[in-house]
Amino acid sequence: MSAQQLVRSWLNGRAKLADDGTLAFDDPPPATRSEKFRRAYEWIATRALLAPYHDMAFGHGHAAGGEACRVELPGGTGYASFVLMPLLNLLTNRRLVFVGGPGRGKTTMATLMAMLAGAPLAEVRRAVQHGHPQLTLADLLGSPLPGDLVRADDAADLRVRWRRWITGRVKVIDEYNRIPTKTQSALLSLMAEGYAEQYEQTIECGASAWYLTANDDQGGGTFPVIEALRDRIDAVVRCPPLHPGLLDVLADRVAGGQSPEGFLPADLVCTPDELDAAALEVRAVVVPSPVRDLVGLFLGQLDFCRRASDRLEYQTKDTLHLAGRRVGHVCTEDCPLDKSENLCTQTESGVSPRSGQALVHFAQAVAYFRGRAAVGADDVRAVLPWVLHDKLPQNPQSAFFQKPENRVYVTDKVSWLWQLFDRAVAQQAAHAPTRKRTLELARSCGGQLHGLTTPDLRAKLTALRERVDLVLKECELNAVVHSDLVLLKDLYVRCRNELAGREGAA
Repeated sequence: MSAQQLVRSWLNGRAKLADDGTLAFDDPPPATRSEKFRRAYEWIATRALLAPYHDMAFGHGHAAGGEACRVELPGGTGYASFVLMPLLNLLTNRRLVFVGGPGRGKTTMATLMAMLAGAPLAEVRRAVQHGHPQLTLADLLGSPLPGDLVRADDAADLRVRWRRWITGRVKVIDEYNRIPTKTQSALLSLMAEGYAEQYEQTIECGASAWYLTANDDQGGGTFPVIEALRDRIDAVVRCPPLHPGLLDVLADRVAGGQSPEGFLPADLVCTPDELDAAALEVRAVVVPSPVRDLVGLFLGQLDFCRRASDRLEYQTKDTLHLAGRRVGHVCTEDCPLDKSENLCTQTESGVSPRSGQALVHFAQAVAYFRGRAAVGADDVRAVLPWVLHDKLPQNPQSAFFQKPENRVYVTDKVSWLWQLFDRAVAQQAAHAPTRKRTLELARSCGGQLHGLTTPDLRAKLTALRERVDLVLKECELNAVVHSDLVLLKDLYVRCRNELAGREGAA
């Protein structure tokens, strides 16, 4: 580049000539909040914890190798889930568990998240709650002042000295599966309801991101984790193993007496207002109708079971569980569905609406992190294994897992969940022509029914009834068709109720 071209590029940017002929620079444009989180990711992944395992990729790239070893090089951006998911959890104020052996960086990563939220290192370390078999409610939450215990005539006269960590923006619970069951129940109230109670006194914990750690991937420990507490966990992230290429960096840290928490750049720290604003921006990310339809179709297939009942509403795995049965008991040759193609055979249960909501929220967060205004299917796919990791038990008796090429999915649950979603995408495309008329009819009935005339309502009823008959005649009853039939029946009942109300009023 010549001197003239260089000066011209300056003039088109921040640089300009002052009246006296000197060169002046305007202030750089302010970075967006999503850019700040991207810089935080880059610093953690390349300077602090050094995560070379990029298991979250966007864009179709190059696939090398074969059955023995396959390497997928992304066509777009790639991230390490161990770093990105905690950042997304900070953006969404949700609850995440790190699983992995001791010394893998679980507590360090949680500490970095608390420091990004503005807490000093010394305060973060004091606020970490360490799970152990003797942890009491007083240890976890706080206790009354001694003087009040002596003078009080009633519990309302007591003043509880609450633990300071309860109101922190980031809460870290180390080895939560070693906490006694009674204390777990108190932790559940704090996580689920947002408040703690002691001696008829309560305290609100406010908006906060939770980070819990467990050494056992199965959730085992000194005490079993109560089911309600486990259900409140929104995402699970596995800690990566040590890579040999990092030994030089570790040796330098030993020589210099450094730790990742000791040199967090000040410009990466977020104020409470910044975190609140970012949380609102995440929720404002649009989830387009095709993406919502795909997620609904995927989640609906997981809960479907044709052999659970001959009644449409009860053809779910919940019906089996209430009867004390497992999917493996009925998913046999008596069921006509192809066990290799239909997703319902691979899982023992579906997922709750709470997990579906967490999936959408994390998808919004990753789209926001990537600087996008709307969620794409690739955003849902990226976060799906970490949100559903502990929510979706496999059916190991499924014919799908008996195939040699699929046996690896029994141990590699992340890849198994990705292939589930990829199959759902393929099935959405395959069923699109037959579902088009159903979805169009549903959209035409999606408004306020009381705005339709009585003849229009009768026409809708006829159209819905004919559509149900045609779907049952032309399509095999699988999970996708079941979802459409439930939708059609719901619309039919609503139209029928509206019409019955008018006739009764007349």
